[in-house]
Amino acid sequence: MIPTKINIGCGYDKRVGYLNIDSDPACQPDILIINNDLSSLPQKHFEEAIALDVLEHIPRNHMMTALFDWANLIKLGGTLFVETSYIFGIIDKMRNAGDFETAHNWKVCLFGNQLHAGDFHHNGFTVPTLRTYLRSVGFLEKGVNIRDGWLIQARATKVGDWDHLESVEDYSEFLTQAYERLLGRRPEEWRFALAPTDPKSAQRRAEIKELVCSEERLYYIGSRLEPIAPTTSIGPPVF
Repeated sequence: MIPTKINIGCGYDKRVGYLNIDSDPACQPDILIINNDLSSLPQKHFEEAIALDVLEHIPRNHMMTALFDWANLIKLGGTLFVETSYIFGIIDKMRNAGDFETAHNWKVCLFGNQLHAGDFHHNGFTVPTLRTYLRSVGFLEKGVNIRDGWLIQARATKVGDWDHLESVEDYSEFLTQAYERLLGRRPEEWRFALAPTDPKSAQRRAEIKELVCSEERLYYIGSRLEPIAPTTSIGPPVF
């Protein structure tokens, strides 16, 4: 039986009761992920997902599609807990350091150890950016926490998916609904002349994914983000 909890990018931190997945065979995960392909995993199955120190390792141009794929693994009402690099906190520690050694060593947290291909940091996050990315793929964060001054954590509930859009029969109606829901506007007229994608097809899903992960959607969500005050903590992550 497949667990209802999943540990994404588990590394050597494999957890009992979770399906532990990773792309590094050296850590011997429960399931080895090849080419970032999660399609073999059950969709909308998991009640809880954790991803600790994973997002910063994903190249920026793939980060949103990775979050989209993670969201598709989680059922509505399920939760995602992420911890990743808080770029402001790292910079503050470097700026406030009174000696070369401290500032030099903190660069590892900013850019990664870079000892092998998977050990580079391609991203750093702030409270507004992490919240925007999560909301764009259908999550609503319950809160954001800064741990030890340089790690940012968020627990989020999946509140939206794209099942209805996948099922709309009429392509013009699909475009109208998708653009209104995801971008808050009407699609360009020339889009109605494109070859239509069939409901529930891989092409329709890819079209939705492109809209959900687009820069325009990020700007649309981010510009409407209400401010929050993050909490702070010291010690190991609690989820």
